[in-house]
Amino acid sequence: MTMTTDRAPGPDTTAPSGSDPAWSEAPTGPDPSSDRDERHAWNMGVWWHVAFTLAMAAVIVLALVTGPPEWRWLTAALMVAVVLVYLVFARPLISPEKDFPSTGRALRLMGLFLLPSVPAVIINPTLVFALIAIAPVCFMTVGSVLAVATVGVILLFPTVLDGLLGWEDWSSVGVSLLINGAILGYALWFGTWIERIVVQSAERYELIEALRRSREEVSRLSEEAGALAEREHLAREMHDTLAQGFTSIITLTQAVESELDSDPATARRHLALMRETAAENLAETRAMVAARQSLRLDDEGLDASVRRICERLGRELGISVNAEVTGAPEELANDLQICLLRTAQEALANVRKHAGARTTTVTLAYTDVGVRLTVEDDGLGFDTSLPAHGNGLANMRHRAESVGGLLELESSPGGGTTVRLAIPHDDADE
Repeated sequence: MTMTTDRAPGPDTTAPSGSDPAWSEAPTGPDPSSDRDERHAWNMGVWWHVAFTLAMAAVIVLALVTGPPEWRWLTAALMVAVVLVYLVFARPLISPEKDFPSTGRALRLMGLFLLPSVPAVIINPTLVFALIAIAPVCFMTVGSVLAVATVGVILLFPTVLDGLLGWEDWSSVGVSLLINGAILGYALWFGTWIERIVVQSAERYELIEALRRSREEVSRLSEEAGALAEREHLAREMHDTLAQGFTSIITLTQAVESELDSDPATARRHLALMRETAAENLAETRAMVAARQSLRLDDEGLDASVRRICERLGRELGISVNAEVTGAPEELANDLQICLLRTAQEALANVRKHAGARTTTVTLAYTDVGVRLTVEDDGLGFDTSLPAHGNGLANMRHRAESVGGLLELESSPGGGTTVRLAIPHDDADE
């Protein structure tokens, strides 16, 4: 069995499957999503090479002090050859940066291990202890099937040869083959089980990486959505406050230009309105910078703020703008008060710019089921089936939806316009 591995999966790698499972390793450097250094258990670093060399050094010493005296230097040289095979051919394959070899290359590598080790074990059976170092290398480089076959040759071939040459009784050979065969069978089962665990670990690693990337993408999109929502919020606030204030200032400026010579008293009154509007715009700007809420609303309360904007529009246009509050006033959440006030401001701004009305009535009604705002004028009206121009109506609808309210618009050419905003209590449906 040959296992092709990719021990350093990146963002574009695919999960292992079929007969070519992948053994994967997490990045050896610091993971940007973690404060600790993540390293896959497969990456044993330099210490495994040191351990292999020390183990084989002990086997070489064992070869020099055991076995037939005339063959000791030969067997020691054969063990040195095993170390050279490891350092030159096997060690690079244990690196987590490399793939497992193909079947042909794996067979050649195992042959290089068998070439010196089998004669050494035949000459000196004590040197079978070299498997302590050789067996792990075989499992790590070529997979459990070829590794068990290689270890089996080192364990079983000298025993069978002893029986064939008459050096050992076949009953002893049979017992040895039975014991070593059981060991090899267990090694094959255990090795393939470990390989399946490694493959599943690699697949889980890929899944975790995909989830991490998905979480980063969700976080990025959430930040972008939050930034977009904030920009839209600021745009609505500026449209409903600053833009309307500046429009009023421009209108008053045009009026003052025509009144300076003919009606100085009215011009001075309009200049006072300009100063008042500019001061309110400045306060609104500071409020948006500080907390993006209306300071005047917090100071005066909703009812007084509605009366104030109605009184100012009446003085600005010279028309009757009535403010009425019905029912028992109640404490509303700040976002509800902002929604009601901004809707009233936008409706009155449309009266200023488009209606040409003589009378406008703003009614704020507190009822058992909620609060209702109505802005009604006797102006020119318009055809509601035509597409709306500007952002005013869209802003009012958005504000109503954001607090669970309902905005209704009624108008007809020559029949005036009525804007209704109804915000139910949270327990209205219970």
